[in-house]
Amino acid sequence: MKKRMLIISLGILMGISIVFYSCSNTNNPVATTGGTGIMKISMIDGPANFTEVNITVDSVQAHISTANDNSGWTTLNNVPSTYNLLTLTNGQSTVIAEDSLPAGKYSQIRIYVGDTSSVMVNGQKEFLTTPSGSQSGIKLNVDATIQAGITYELTVDFDAAKSIVTTGSPTSPKYILKPVIKVVTTATTGIISGVVLPDTVSADVWAVLNGDSTSTSTGASGAFKLFGQSQDTFKVHIIPLGPNDAFFKDTTISNVVVTAGSTTDLGTINLTEK
Repeated sequence: MKKRMLIISLGILMGISIVFYSCSNTNNPVATTGGTGIMKISMIDGPANFTEVNITVDSVQAHISTANDNSGWTTLNNVPSTYNLLTLTNGQSTVIAEDSLPAGKYSQIRIYVGDTSSVMVNGQKEFLTTPSGSQSGIKLNVDATIQAGITYELTVDFDAAKSIVTTGSPTSPKYILKPVIKVVTTATTGIISGVVLPDTVSADVWAVLNGDSTSTSTGASGAFKLFGQSQDTFKVHIIPLGPNDAFFKDTTISNVVVTAGSTTDLGTINLTEK
């Protein structure tokens, strides 16, 4: 369970503020109300068993609900940029798109992943095969209402551990990118936080609900934050990493209640020696 549970990541913040400077529109959608607002989309991830997971985002689009699937797409970013997902853990995020949109209701976003995405394995760069991401894009359902003069934020949780499939022989493996992504909005989800001590011990922290899981790693001070948790009751597992797992026990906290729009602080969690 230690390395298989990973947050379904492209968990996305609802609101796309494009850090890639783009302002071209594929098809001008018909807005339902007047004026323009801002959609800002950020990306987060959880830990994975690679040295690096570098994902190239070629472009990001948003779709207004009043148009059919072939029209109504607005490009929020079309400047390719590469991100190491493993730096986007424990509360760290990056903006992958941000631009103005006609006010109205938007039902989807679409992310195009480039063919230069790669992983670092044993010091060797291995390119990821992306079956359809570059051609048709990865579509994610959203329920975003853009209001004039208001920024709507959305977070994409990209689960690197679940998104990379290894095939072929052990001596000549191939790596395939099959993105597992979740869209997260602050209005419908909550946060679990805490501090794991001693802070000299790094650990993975997992929130588990009905067999699904979200994970992060502790920071330098032992602090952690698990974003995008549904309103429910979780089990939280703290798993010491590296040589420290021989000296400290795994810790499980049950009945962790999450409320939408708020943070459940578990306080200080002291690991027990074996």
